[in-house]
Amino acid sequence: MNSQKTPWDLDVRVRERNLRKGVLDEKDVEKYLKELPDSAANAENVTIPQPAVGNSSGGGPTSSSGA
Repeated sequence: MNSQKTPWDLDVRVRERNLRKGVLDEKDVEKYLKELPDSAANAENVTIPQPAVGNSSGGGPTSSSGA
């Protein structure tokens, strides 16, 4: 594809549709993903209690059935 791609064309929510319609090709997507900056150094771990899944630590579901 020779035309300029916008972030809207490459948005993950519409990317598959744009690939099917020919707005993008796989090379456009690969190039875009390779050019993304690595923001891992800016990441921060967050622990959120999740009582709906049976625990308060956020580590995974627990069983309280006693069986």
